[in-house]
Amino acid sequence: MELIFIAGFILAVLVGLSMGLMGSGGSILTLPIFVYIFHIEPQYALDYSLFSIGILALVGSISPLKKREIDLKTTAIFLIPSLISVFLTKRYLLVAIPESFHLGEIAVSRNHIIMLLFSMVILISATAMVRKRKQVQHDQFRSGIGQIFNVVLVGLLVGIMTGLVGAGGGFIIVPALVLLLGIPLKQAIATSLFIIGLNASFGLIANYQFLEHMNWFILVTFTLITLIGLQIGSKWKDKLDAAKLKNIFGYFLISIGILIFVFEIIQFVNH
Repeated sequence: MELIFIAGFILAVLVGLSMGLMGSGGSILTLPIFVYIFHIEPQYALDYSLFSIGILALVGSISPLKKREIDLKTTAIFLIPSLISVFLTKRYLLVAIPESFHLGEIAVSRNHIIMLLFSMVILISATAMVRKRKQVQHDQFRSGIGQIFNVVLVGLLVGIMTGLVGAGGGFIIVPALVLLLGIPLKQAIATSLFIIGLNASFGLIANYQFLEHMNWFILVTFTLITLIGLQIGSKWKDKLDAAKLKNIFGYFLISIGILIFVFEIIQFVNH
């Protein structure tokens, strides 16, 4: 086994830790790991990411489901538009992006577009993590029809993002549930994990024809290791300063996002 593959499997622990500690962030790491370490084409790496994050999030949801910490009514409101947009994105929008085209003398490929979009998603995610948000009292916004409409719109956005770049969208889902519906943070994180798991699973099913391209040894090994990280993170989350950890991880993601963006721009110029 190549040494760099071992590094990728070690990073899988970090993916699980992030999901266990914060309920988000893991999907932001999986795509670049599969693309840059395991050398999988971005259009296929999207489904690797959906597979790993789907299983990771669903397993992470088992305990909250048993404890009834997941708001199933809110999940339905959020999930229905999200699943619709995941399906439409995977089936129509993603394949509508041409394999390659030219901007003047510069050749642009679909893989470049996916990774540039992904770097922007990382930067947005990281910014959301490090920004300080005002606390919202429970039930403050729960009854407003306008807020429900906003949640539906956010669900559509998360579905598009899941379909395009394989990101679960926890950094969008959690603030939306807290700020728009007044759901307590702990419940919002648990509900977010459940939504991410269902979204990712559906996105993978919607693109089932790519399953034949998967290296199952890499994918299954990576996913099992993320589950180890998830268990460690779940045990540590009550012992660590979540706010400080989130800031550190946010700045780490900003660095990753900038590196990917710069790398892809260099690829454009030198192509």
